Amino acid sequence: MAQSYKQGSVDVIQLEERLTIEGLQSATGMFELILKERMPQVVVDLRRVKLIDSAGLELLCDSQQRCLRQGGAIRLAAAGPLLRDVLRVTGLDQEFSMHADVSSAAGAFAL
Repeated sequence: MAQSYKQGSVDVIQLEERLTIEGLQSATGMFELILKERMPQVVVDLRRVKLIDSAGLELLCDSQQRCLRQGGAIRLAAAGPLLRDVLRVTGLDQEFSMHADVSSAAGAFAL
């Protein structure tokens, strides 16, 4: 189950091992709650994610577009090698700011 917490003024969503259509409901709910804010600043902690499918990629893209329309953004943190490859192959690595860990991703909002 996805979890969320605050790191300063930044919302962090910590995802579980699978970001696939079967388990998307929890993550979708987290994004929905956070995206109700005026200018959402979100870090998605991908440290545990081992598998992502097109539904998971779509959730990330749709959520990023909503954040951008509201003046915010999503930053991705701690993606493993396989997930980084998926993001690179799909071109989504160009759509997101990618960071080594949650702290650096959250800190990038201050710049």
